Amino acid sequence: MGSARFVALSLRLGLFQACLGALSVLTLGIFNRLLIDEFEVPAALTALALGSQQLVAFTRVWFGQRSDRCRWKGLRRTPFIIGGAAAFCTLTWVAGRTVLWIAEASQEGDSSSVFLRGVVLAVVFLFYGLAISASSTPFAALLVDVTTEKQRPALVSVVWSMLMVGIVAGAIVLSAFLGSSCASAGIEAVINGVDRLVSIAPWVIFALVLVSIAGVEPRVSTQLKSAGTAASTEQEISLSAAWQVLRSSPQVGYFFGVLSLFTFSLFLQEAVLEPYGGAVFGMDVCTTTRLNAIWGVGTLLGIASTGFLLTPRLGAQRTALAGGLSSACFVVLMVVAGSLGSESLFRAALFLFGAAAGISTNASLTLMLGLTSPLMAGTFIGVWGLAQAYARGLATISGGALLSGFGTLTGSQNSFAAYAGVFIIQAIGLLVAGVLLLRVDTKLFQRKVEQALGSILASELD
Repeated sequence: MGSARFVALSLRLGLFQACLGALSVLTLGIFNRLLIDEFEVPAALTALALGSQQLVAFTRVWFGQRSDRCRWKGLRRTPFIIGGAAAFCTLTWVAGRTVLWIAEASQEGDSSSVFLRGVVLAVVFLFYGLAISASSTPFAALLVDVTTEKQRPALVSVVWSMLMVGIVAGAIVLSAFLGSSCASAGIEAVINGVDRLVSIAPWVIFALVLVSIAGVEPRVSTQLKSAGTAASTEQEISLSAAWQVLRSSPQVGYFFGVLSLFTFSLFLQEAVLEPYGGAVFGMDVCTTTRLNAIWGVGTLLGIASTGFLLTPRLGAQRTALAGGLSSACFVVLMVVAGSLGSESLFRAALFLFGAAAGISTNASLTLMLGLTSPLMAGTFIGVWGLAQAYARGLATISGGALLSGFGTLTGSQNSFAAYAGVFIIQAIGLLVAGVLLLRVDTKLFQRKVEQALGSILASELD
């Protein structure tokens, strides 16, 4: 595949990830801020509702296997990707309507109705999580289908960067959808802005998904049946055999735990960042939404530059440590900015935190690619994906829960001290994860996995 054609394909596929990034701004950014700050819904309930989408991440393995067996009009991945996208865009609209439904109960001062409607929102996001799993897992498999092993690392880098582009662009465009409601202190204007947003944004995102995916996947033909023996052998490995391979290397469990800690710490601020900007610095809804663009640009720069400047010189483990240390420092700097009431320092610290997070993310992604086997790449990536999904969901829930907990101790969940407590815990987690990543040994992992695979394949041939 020519370089120009490959770049075009990479950017086109990256558009799907950009759409997921924009959706995360809408759900975990705008909805989160409005529920906590504008509609005065308890932070713990809000975090539980929005974070429940990650509780069904275990279904990713099942959807991946189903897409392997699918032959709808000669396509395996596309029906799941587009069908899942149609579902999660529709559910985004439903979630937006539910948020407005909660706003009605909040305006009436009916706390019991707020709680019950919050539970309904949690159920909506459970189904939203299923739709994301149904779409994103076959999408990851599609990346393998349409590229060679040599092209794959470059494709992954572009697609991952496009996720951050989606977050940045989403923060800017979605806040523009809110329009004049940002400058208005009236709750009615805010509600009208959200109504306009959820009536348009999901369908624009679905249209972009169609542009990204339609026609990309080659149709299944006799060529698939005559594929190499490696592919055939991969299909013959049973789930029990795969579990034996996973248990063969202690590095699997170790990296799973450390990756979970890193992901949890990295996203602990996601549920409290925008409310922090509103409560401590007095920012309006659109201004806090654009905070995603600040740290998103920083993260994009960190991801894009680390593979060229740091990892070749320091190695993935030391690069991860550098990213963890610097991330922790810049989180503390965001707390310092809040204590000083300096919005400019807060924005600078947030940008630097994003850059440091990009360094850590790039290094962790490099380690993830090293901790796989060509024969079981999907299995291992699925395991790492589960670690990230559940850790991120737990971080979203824990961020709100910690804010409520510290709020109980300080007298208000919107106090500076309550937010500072969450950020300090985040900084400690990032620091510890960076240190622990130094002990990841990709060579030991590969040796143990190859030994286990050799034993299993030999026993199956007997």
